[in-house]
Amino acid sequence: MTRTTGYAGIDKRFVASLIDGIILSIVGFIIVGRSPGDLKQLDAQTVVYLVLIQMLTWVYFAVLESSSMQGTFGKRVLGIIVINLQGNKISFGKATGRYFAKSACFVFWIVATLVALMSSLSATRDQSLYSYLFIALFIIGCVVFIIGNLMALYTPENQALHDIMARCYVVNGRGQSSSISWKPIVVLAITVLVSKGIFSQVPKTPSSSSTTPPDTNESVKPEQTSTPGQTSTPEQTSTPEQTSTPEQTSTPSDSTTPTPTENQIFGDLTSVSPNVYVQINGIWELEFASGFNQHQALLSMNGDSGIMRVRLANGKDGIQIIEQKMILRQSSKGIVIVGKNPVDINTQKPSETYATDNFLIAVSPSAPNKVTFLNISVHSDNSRVESPVQNKFLGYAVIGIRIESSSSQNTDVLIKEVNKDSPAAKAGLRAGDIIRRVNGTTVSNASDAKSQIRSSLLFSTINLEINRGGKNLSIEVSPECCVTQEQLNQEQSASPASPASP
Repeated sequence: MTRTTGYAGIDKRFVASLIDGIILSIVGFIIVGRSPGDLKQLDAQTVVYLVLIQMLTWVYFAVLESSSMQGTFGKRVLGIIVINLQGNKISFGKATGRYFAKSACFVFWIVATLVALMSSLSATRDQSLYSYLFIALFIIGCVVFIIGNLMALYTPENQALHDIMARCYVVNGRGQSSSISWKPIVVLAITVLVSKGIFSQVPKTPSSSSTTPPDTNESVKPEQTSTPGQTSTPEQTSTPEQTSTPEQTSTPSDSTTPTPTENQIFGDLTSVSPNVYVQINGIWELEFASGFNQHQALLSMNGDSGIMRVRLANGKDGIQIIEQKMILRQSSKGIVIVGKNPVDINTQKPSETYATDNFLIAVSPSAPNKVTFLNISVHSDNSRVESPVQNKFLGYAVIGIRIESSSSQNTDVLIKEVNKDSPAAKAGLRAGDIIRRVNGTTVSNASDAKSQIRSSLLFSTINLEINRGGKNLSIEVSPECCVTQEQLNQEQSASPASPASP
């Protein structure tokens, strides 16, 4: 029987819970191999992690509280233990019951989450019912959690609701051995390693945030449109540490971009070998004619998808700007870029008169970015128009910052300078900000951050998750054109220790 000096107050129990929470957070890092907060999508990895961490939390509390320690590490630090009504060590079964009684609030929250998922799949008329049910279940869970724990303030033996249900006490231990039993430690270590092994076998859902073009109706406003002959001047004030060009880091977006399988001009379409991306990725200036009307366009490609904006006379007294999503594919005629969903930027509505642009392209096997374009379009009267294209490779997207890896392990990406009147300055980025993620992808060094930024599409936005003075912020930046291939070549030959300007 364990000797006690009284029942443990809620203050000690609260601090012990904080310590246990920190320990379990570290366990989460070990299992995932990075911050569990990075698991933002409801995919297989997230579901498996939630199951594993719930099981580990149960093992942590049940094994330690039923062992000779009679409490978790947090409780041992505060000098409190868990005993049964007779003052003895509790069994594993009783510790298990106590843990799941403590977790009763999670049952309501899980059901509330399922209700929210059902709401997203239901008809509009049922939304209010699901919303009320979700709110009710969430509030009930909160009430159970708050009142269940606050009961320790008012019950004679300082018992919380889960203590009463499990018929246990939490007391100040006296005469308790100062040594820590190795057996429960071994059990916990084995459980963590097995969980990490299980998690590592779960296939990762590929991220496509940097390669999927945005919805056409949510693109950059008309006044932000870049004219092919008015491309922005890239920053040339620093020497980057880039070791590979953006096009070498791009990934296809087949899993997220609607894939056209047939085209009335080129027939059946299939995926392209990733080797082609190296020669197509980046920003192109195109000029071609359709009848007597001259077209000027900026084409931005990343992986197998992109965005193109075309400027042409509208037949009256103004300029019409058309935006299209562009898909890179293989056909029986060769490699093609297929346009879809033309939208008039001036009206922000689908264009009823503009025929989508399709390009038959030929790439040079020896020289990157040496590409020949042939524009082919089919008009409303089924007439087919072919036009040669004058093309010029402009480079890659920039936002106007100078960055470097700030720590000795090169794990922090520090913004050293923000160029005046640059997209970064307009978006609110500042010197001293630390970049954590670019479009949801964690960047571990300056080279990763530059590649992610430079492979971004024009006429879209880049989401930068930064840390500023200990506070995490999310900032949207609209990239501009361009850092040239020649500048990248100079960066590759420069000192690796020098910072860069994406």
